[in-house]
Amino acid sequence: MNNNIFQELVQAYREKKLAHAFLIETNDKEKSYHTLLQFLKVINCPNEYQENCSNCNLCHLIDTNSLPSLLTVYPDGINIKKEQILEVKRAFQTKPVFSKYNMYIIMDAENLNSSSANTMLKFLEEPEDSIIGFFITNNKENVIDTIKSRCQILLDYYDVDISKQIPSSFKEMAISYVKELETSGIDAVFYNRDVLLPEIKDKKDLFYLFEALLDLYRNLFFAVQNLEVLKDEYQEFKFLLKKNLKYFEKKVDLIMEILDEINYNLNISLVLDRFVLEGGDS
Repeated sequence: MNNNIFQELVQAYREKKLAHAFLIETNDKEKSYHTLLQFLKVINCPNEYQENCSNCNLCHLIDTNSLPSLLTVYPDGINIKKEQILEVKRAFQTKPVFSKYNMYIIMDAENLNSSSANTMLKFLEEPEDSIIGFFITNNKENVIDTIKSRCQILLDYYDVDISKQIPSSFKEMAISYVKELETSGIDAVFYNRDVLLPEIKDKKDLFYLFEALLDLYRNLFFAVQNLEVLKDEYQEFKFLLKKNLKYFEKKVDLIMEILDEINYNLNISLVLDRFVLEGGDS
């Protein structure tokens, strides 16, 4: 489970700042779905939630898709149809019996068409305290604007073989960035402003860039630590292998911290400048 989004949702719930609808962009929809189920157990627990407890039947009902107040909608064919959303509305005309909330999860939210999306608007424009919804997608930009603009947007990314998942354009961007960082030092803040900022459009782009940086610096770290051979695409960084392990540990730790915080920090310029200022040679 991605603890970042889970903890963020739990904290919002405990601080009574929980939104009524969330749009979640993820690289693994099934894992994100199961993270949400875990969160729904927490907010509906009649006592103090503990994993694998057996004091009530709520968790079992959620795990077996048997809780009447939790509805998951998948596309019917190509699209999510208007009638599917009307069924959710009909089911939620009454207050929940076994849980605190009526809850809906829309899988593949990019498959909502204008008709089904417009049918959702009552939930989103006139939210009830007892109803909470989640829209899961692998690309928020493909979700219809009437939905996207009325949801709190979260990124929910999971550890994968990042060398295979990162788009090649971000690998190339990371390589150029490290060349600049390792030769210009603190002056790379100007590179951030003049070169990177025009290219980094949103948090997903920032995420990809730092995943690419993580792959690069980890490869350098392991090459120094274990005398491993650098990947072909990183051969030009052989000159960095004279650095000690602590140098690369610092870089990797900082990148990991930034990746953890990208969900919360919307200022792309500050994130990039932090990497330059805190990741300098020491």
